[in-house]
Amino acid sequence: MPLFDTGCRRAMAGLIVTIAAGLSAPPAAHADLPDGQYHDVIVHLLSKVMPPQLDALHSSTATLATGMSDFCKSPDKAGLAKMRDGFNDAMDRWQEVQPWRMGPMMANGRDQLIEYWPDKHGTAARQFRLLLRNKPPLYTNPAKIADASAALQGFPALEEVLFDPKLAGQIVAKDKDGVYLCQYGTTIAGNLEKLTGELIAEWPAFADAMINAGPDSLDYPTSKFAATDLYRALHEGMLIIISQKLARPLGEGPDDANAKRAESWQAERSLRNISHNLKSLFAIYDGELNGAGESGKGMVALIGADSLLDRSFRLNWQKIRDASDALPDSMVAVLAQPGGFDKIQELENQVAYGVMLVENDVGGHTELGGGFNALDGD
Repeated sequence: MPLFDTGCRRAMAGLIVTIAAGLSAPPAAHADLPDGQYHDVIVHLLSKVMPPQLDALHSSTATLATGMSDFCKSPDKAGLAKMRDGFNDAMDRWQEVQPWRMGPMMANGRDQLIEYWPDKHGTAARQFRLLLRNKPPLYTNPAKIADASAALQGFPALEEVLFDPKLAGQIVAKDKDGVYLCQYGTTIAGNLEKLTGELIAEWPAFADAMINAGPDSLDYPTSKFAATDLYRALHEGMLIIISQKLARPLGEGPDDANAKRAESWQAERSLRNISHNLKSLFAIYDGELNGAGESGKGMVALIGADSLLDRSFRLNWQKIRDASDALPDSMVAVLAQPGGFDKIQELENQVAYGVMLVENDVGGHTELGGGFNALDGD
């Protein structure tokens, strides 16, 4: 599935052209950094920062799976509210892992199995209607759901079950459809626990391959080459926020805006997702996330912590966070307000400015940008 459709690319291009006009040229080339400096950043981010985030994600999905099983034994409104809280906790953890688009995250399309989104062709909606009509046993069988459609086995499918008022009502009513839906939701949660467990199991070997970059490696001939994956995660993660999570629901303007094109709109947490993405993306730069790692040991170590450039980047990143923090969780709620479109567009503009800083300042001074463009090939 391409990361960016034509409309989103056009919106992204317009934003960057506008902002780029006010920016200085990329920094002048300077002497190559020692490969050991890239190595130290890789070790810190991949072995200190990321593993605790994967552990937290897996723990939250395990709690979700156990909770769904218990809830379905005697579903009621209080239990449904508790499961929605469990979903939100797991989704928070996922949104902090989601931007690290590398290694086990992408292997075998695992990111799409965990969250099949964006779904611009409505594949999940069509398949979900068929599922409700036919109630195939495949989707309530923990041993077989992994062979089913990606669109029906991750967070968006569970969101449909728990947050669609009609479906949630059927679950609480315990009618025939409700029993099937509850069993299906339990199976999804169990599959998410399995998938996130695979991330934990496969991460160490992937991290070791990057950490041990060198002439003998088939994948990473130098640490600098390996560190490009980290730059790509930061750069591409911000582009995805603009193109998929903001520009797509905003459309061509206020009259075309549709919050239902946003991520996690039924759970009313589209903007909350972005807040957690931003927290994680900054950790790639800074080196600390949720108490794991240490500030100053991320990619900033390649340009100098507390340098003028670092202070400038942090100041501008704070403006991005301020724009995000000023918004509630739900894009549906914001777009329903007078001036809501402009508020979301302001966040979009702030993130786009951040993209330019990443390209010019971070990419230039770490020597990892190299003309890389996450849109290439899409």
